[in-house]
Amino acid sequence: MSAGRDLINQVIMEIENSILKPPLEDIESSAEGILENLSESMNIEKPKVIATVNPPTNECIEYVDRDQQCQVITGKYFPEESIILINYRIDMNTLLHLFAHHVHAIEMGRAKYVRARRLEELRLPWELRPTEIVAIYRTAQLVRMLQPRAWRIYNEEIKPRIKEIDEKFNSVRFTVNYIERQVEHILSSKRSIQ
Repeated sequence: MSAGRDLINQVIMEIENSILKPPLEDIESSAEGILENLSESMNIEKPKVIATVNPPTNECIEYVDRDQQCQVITGKYFPEESIILINYRIDMNTLLHLFAHHVHAIEMGRAKYVRARRLEELRLPWELRPTEIVAIYRTAQLVRMLQPRAWRIYNEEIKPRIKEIDEKFNSVRFTVNYIERQVEHILSSKRSIQ
């Protein structure tokens, strides 16, 4: 039993130390660095970025309009907390689109933005929501504002971490699948004894 616990602890440590800690936190830090430069140039507060390995959150299918097609934005902006949630496989368009929502919320006032957004989500398909139209337009403006350093950060800091997480995730997933097969084997052997 001790060997099994050791393997479980090893897998948990691997997840914490090689997926959650350095690479995910590095992606968050690098993304925040890109947004910090934009925030400073616009004289607004910088949002917090949280990266996840969970399946991509798509801002247009979370509510009533689950079946509609929309631009793939693999993240979500939470205006009440000034948090941008991103999937670790972030691209620059997604990061800037979500930041555009942040800028709009600050300009409009967060409470008013939240009310308008919720009403839009109930009434309109994604592509006709005014907050989305503003975010799409503002994303193009933000691309023009980006300094070459932002692209370097994305290409030299974020993209390598995406690859690193993919590799480590596959390795850990292989070990977890092995553990699951062992448990299934033990359960099936116990059933046959009874």
